Amino acid sequence: MGAHGLNLRPADLLREVTLFSRFTGTEIEALGDLGREVHLKPHAYAVIEGEPTRGMFILLEGVVSVYKADQASSALARLATLEAGAHFGELSLFDAAPRSATVAADSNCRLFELDHEAFNSFLSQSGADLELRFYRTCAEELALRFRTLNGDYLTAQRLLWKFALRRPENERGDANR
Repeated sequence: MGAHGLNLRPADLLREVTLFSRFTGTEIEALGDLGREVHLKPHAYAVIEGEPTRGMFILLEGVVSVYKADQASSALARLATLEAGAHFGELSLFDAAPRSATVAADSNCRLFELDHEAFNSFLSQSGADLELRFYRTCAEELALRFRTLNGDYLTAQRLLWKFALRRPENERGDANR
């Protein structure tokens, strides 16, 4: 095992993805057989913001960075660095919206790609019980993300009010006299 690599099979890593937490061992094994391995060289893109979605990825080896474009300047701002075992793009398994961020390789990378069409075909062929378990988990995960986002928004608003919008009395100058 390298410094940034895992000697795990895709199915072992799929077990760690929250969206698949209600899948049985057999279902996870079948899911692992659906994907393919992808290799990226440094600076190559796994996904590009705004492009059509294709599926999710699990990083088997290497390091990637996640970027978001600043709409005002078109500059890319780094949001996160991900290492082996991390996953991204999981929302594309049930949402056809364009990619919301760019992910680029910082090193040689080996990824497991689970195509959204293959996944959806697997899900529909597996029956209503698996679909219900999957979508229930999706709803719970989205609710958790929404609550976290709300908390982060409130914290940002408090900080903005405290440090940017409210100046101490002695800094207000003649404007308020």
